[in-house]
Amino acid sequence: MAAPVASASTRMYRPSAPDAIDADLKSLWAEAGQGAPIARALMANLVVFCEHRPGERVDFEAPLTSVPLDEVVRRHPSRAVILHHSPGGAEAAAGPPIAAAVIVVTFGSGGARYGIEEIAVRSACADASLPSIVRHLTRGDAPTSIWWTEDLSRTPPLDALMEMGRQLVYDSRAWRDVRQGVRALAPLVRRPGTVDLADVNWRRLSAVRQALVHAAKSGGAGRFSAAEVRVFHRPGEGALAWLLAGWLGSRLPDASTETLPVRVDERRHGDEILAIEIGTGQGAISATMNAQRVVVAIAGGAPPFHLAVRRESDADAVVAELTSLSADLCLLDTLTALTRHFSLMSGQ
Repeated sequence: MAAPVASASTRMYRPSAPDAIDADLKSLWAEAGQGAPIARALMANLVVFCEHRPGERVDFEAPLTSVPLDEVVRRHPSRAVILHHSPGGAEAAAGPPIAAAVIVVTFGSGGARYGIEEIAVRSACADASLPSIVRHLTRGDAPTSIWWTEDLSRTPPLDALMEMGRQLVYDSRAWRDVRQGVRALAPLVRRPGTVDLADVNWRRLSAVRQALVHAAKSGGAGRFSAAEVRVFHRPGEGALAWLLAGWLGSRLPDASTETLPVRVDERRHGDEILAIEIGTGQGAISATMNAQRVVVAIAGGAPPFHLAVRRESDADAVVAELTSLSADLCLLDTLTALTRHFSLMSGQ
């Protein structure tokens, strides 16, 4: 199924100041409504976190290129607060943003036009001051999600922001170090109910997990045990492979006391993204996944079966997570298993 074609959009930009944001937005909306009516759409607050070096120049007028923000808010209308932050540490002074801009993005045409607003701010304050900035810019009658555009293995989530969001959206595919990424999330995993974790990379494993569960119920290895599980991944997909390993480990009866009985290795083989081998001999399961399908084979004569892989763009995945209002308990179990595994492996 082809991805939907985005409707035409228009961006209206205006430099602003921290104390003039509301007035400048009001003026932009009035300008956007000249000549034809326009609906002001709002379902949620979306705080988009971007880290910068101290003193780094930020072009507020240019759309973000690191994430498909406009396509996401087109389909899930939100007040987007784009937080361009330079970490200042505990010794940094508290204070308001040092620069700001407002943008109104409109979609559709004629009588079906609607728009959303984006507020871009540049901050270089102590991390503890960020909630006061964000609260001033978000709507209190709408839920708030945090979209972490940075590599969590290098830029861990800030506690000050996590305490005010209902959801943390991130993409583990960007992690350069899977172990450090898991460690960065460990405090949030240990405190369930504070902020829901939403990994868009985790969604890519849905077909594999469904296929393996079906294979186990169809006479394959009903229990993923011992040291007979191997996961292979193509270069750049290490996080996806470890998520699969963590999911398998979370299903073990003795998972609370042992490291994962799964070996993860990199391997390039055609267009395959992942491959997994479970057990040996009668009932052993093997599966491979590429961008279109998962193929599962069970040793012992049973015919292989195929399962289609869900095709989602990055925007599709983020929108799907933003519209979900419940915690992903399976992801939490997986991250718990990975946290324990990496801790035991390092002797901590």
